[in-house]
Amino acid sequence: MLRNLTRSLCLIIAAGALASSVIGQTEGRITPASSKYVVSTNAGAVNLVSGQVGVVREAGDSGHLFSGDSLEVGDRVSTGRNGKAEILLNPGSYLRLGSLSAFEFKTTSLEDLQIKLHSGSAVLEVFATEDFVVSVTTPKSSFRIIDSGVYRIDVDGMGVGKIQVEKGKAELGDRNASVVKSGREGLVAGGSASIKKFDRGDRDELDSWSKGRAKELAKLVAGLDRSNMRTSLMRSFLGRQWDLYGSFGLWIYDPFRRSHCFLPFGWGWGSPYGYGFGYNIYYYNLPPVVFTPPPSGVTPGSPVLTVKPGRQQGAPVRPPYTQVQGSSESTGRNIRTSKPGRGIDLNPSMTSDPIRSSSSTIFSPPSSAPVSAPILDAKPGRKP
Repeated sequence: MLRNLTRSLCLIIAAGALASSVIGQTEGRITPASSKYVVSTNAGAVNLVSGQVGVVREAGDSGHLFSGDSLEVGDRVSTGRNGKAEILLNPGSYLRLGSLSAFEFKTTSLEDLQIKLHSGSAVLEVFATEDFVVSVTTPKSSFRIIDSGVYRIDVDGMGVGKIQVEKGKAELGDRNASVVKSGREGLVAGGSASIKKFDRGDRDELDSWSKGRAKELAKLVAGLDRSNMRTSLMRSFLGRQWDLYGSFGLWIYDPFRRSHCFLPFGWGWGSPYGYGFGYNIYYYNLPPVVFTPPPSGVTPGSPVLTVKPGRQQGAPVRPPYTQVQGSSESTGRNIRTSKPGRGIDLNPSMTSDPIRSSSSTIFSPPSSAPVSAPILDAKPGRKP
């Protein structure tokens, strides 16, 4: 009897030791992987969910939507009375869905991103150019966001959409393709457009939340670990997951903060709200191959850009630089731009910390960088 009890006790101890070993090995495998940054250019990732938010998938299944989920074309997202959601669009651009609202992607192409807002309200913080357009439709209206800025779209009970342009420029879907500029709102009813000024001081919880998120996300860029980021950037680049000529920058998923943030392909960038990003692709001292255009203009795994008449195949898309005046709220560092709407790039070989150093010099690109790379207006010895 005593022998049997002793044998049973030994077996229990051995099983416990084996389980601890397995768990330890499992944690050893998970922890390094979870500490790596994920680099992407894709649209559709769910960056933040607050309150009650549901999704009905195109495949037919439904359930709650969570931060970290991904949306495909046709997946319909709906928010409850206290629900909000932040969705990634093209790199640097966000859709922030308010309460009692519903939307879905019609396409997730970075060149021509199409969204349908079925009901409620959404704020879009967008980088856009003629090559990167964001289109939004409602049951009875349509809009094209054709410039970088901040936009709010509201859908009434009849399905008619109204767009308010805080900053930027949008095109209405009326017969004349009327343009709505900053400080104005527009709607289309019966094929006719109506454009007027709106009170920018009349803001609600959705507007405040969107602006606060923009400020918070701008700060995240400065918190990315330089060594880990450089490794992640090179691995994803060599895996043909991105190039400098397919978008404005990269989505970086930070596993420590459990959030995506935007790493731009140029210095001097700020969000459309005006919060400076501080760091950029050059801070990570990547090799010259990263800055070399793809020979054919298309890299496997990157977006395919339409080459318009008169435009050289393989030439980079000029990014929509945003001027940031005075002190950057994300870093406290003064940021200076050469011209309204354009930025200045740092030398990729710069080793000092451009954020924490008391002063930094603006350099020309190194001789190894291609002439066609998106490096603008920098002169030797020029200081901010």
